[in-house]
Amino acid sequence: MNSELQKRLQTLQKVAHNGLKLRKLPYVLQNDKKIVLTAVTQNGHALQYASNELLNNKEVVLAAVVQNGWALQYALNELRNDKEVVLAAVKKDGCALQYVSKEIRNDKEVVLAAVTQNGSALFYASHELRNDKEVVLVAITQNGNALYYVSNELRNDKEVVLAAVTQNGNALFYASTKLQNNKEVVLAAVTQSGRALFYASTKLQNDKEVSLVAVAQNGKVLKYISNKLQNDKEVNLTAVIQNYKTLKYVSQIFQNDVDFVLKAVRVHSTIDITPYVQYFKVFNNPEFIREAVYLPNVSTKKICKCRVLLKYLPPTMLDLLYGLI
Repeated sequence: MNSELQKRLQTLQKVAHNGLKLRKLPYVLQNDKKIVLTAVTQNGHALQYASNELLNNKEVVLAAVVQNGWALQYALNELRNDKEVVLAAVKKDGCALQYVSKEIRNDKEVVLAAVTQNGSALFYASHELRNDKEVVLVAITQNGNALYYVSNELRNDKEVVLAAVTQNGNALFYASTKLQNNKEVVLAAVTQSGRALFYASTKLQNDKEVSLVAVAQNGKVLKYISNKLQNDKEVNLTAVIQNYKTLKYVSQIFQNDVDFVLKAVRVHSTIDITPYVQYFKVFNNPEFIREAVYLPNVSTKKICKCRVLLKYLPPTMLDLLYGLI
C-alpha cells in the first residue's frame, strides 16, 4: 500500500470518528467527495468545511441534513431551495425552515413537515401558512406555545386554542380575552398546567372548580390563589395533598385547624413535614399534640419544646413521647 493511499485511509478513519476534523484538512481533501460524505454522515455540521463545489453537491448536502437539519444553512442557495433537500432537513429539525427562500416557506407540504417535527417552526412559515388552520393545528399539537405565532383570528378559535392548551396549558397566555374567560378552555389548560390559572380571566380565577383542578395539578399555585378562595378549606387541602411544601402558603385560618393539619401530615406519612408546620398555632393545641405524637413524620423533639403542653398528656403518652426521642 503506497503512502498516499494509506494517508487517505487514515483521513477517512479520522472523519468517520469525528466529522468536524474536516476543518483541519487541506482544501484538496475538503474537495474529496468520499471524505466529505464520510464526515457529514458522522456530523452534519462538517458541511461548513467542505469545498464550494461540494456545498452545491446534492448527495453531500442530503447526507449532511439527514444527519443534522441545521446543516442546511451551509449549503449554497440552489440546494437550500431544493424541495427534496429541504424536506429532509425539516424532517430532522423543523427550524431548519429558517434557511430556505420565501417561496419554500410558502410550500404547505414543507411547512407541515417542519411543524410536525417542531411546532415552533411555524415562526418561519409564510404569513399565509401561519394563518392556515390545518398547519396551525399540527404546529400547536406539537408545541402549544406556537399559538404565539398565529393571527388574532385563530387565537380566538376555540378548537385551535383547546388544542394548544391541551398540549401546554400555559399557551392560554396567548389566547384571546374571550377564550381566557371560557371555562372549558381554562379547565383544559389548568388540567395540563396548574400555573395556567394565572392567565384565566378574573371571573374564572374565582371559580372554585377551576381553582381546585389547578391546585390538584400544581399545589404551589395556592400561593397565587384569588382572595375569594384563599380561605377555602377544600382548595387549601387539595393543594397541600398535591405538594406538602404548599403548607407554607396555607391560610392562617387553617394553621390552628387540627383536622386540616393532621390530614396533611397523614397524607405525607413518609416525609418529615415538621419544618413546614412547626410554627403553626396548632402546635399549641393539646388535641393536635395527642395525635401527632403517634405520627412518624412529626418530630417529637419539636413537640417536647412545647413543655407547657406536656401537662395535658397522660403519663402513658409521656412515656411514649420521651421514649421516641
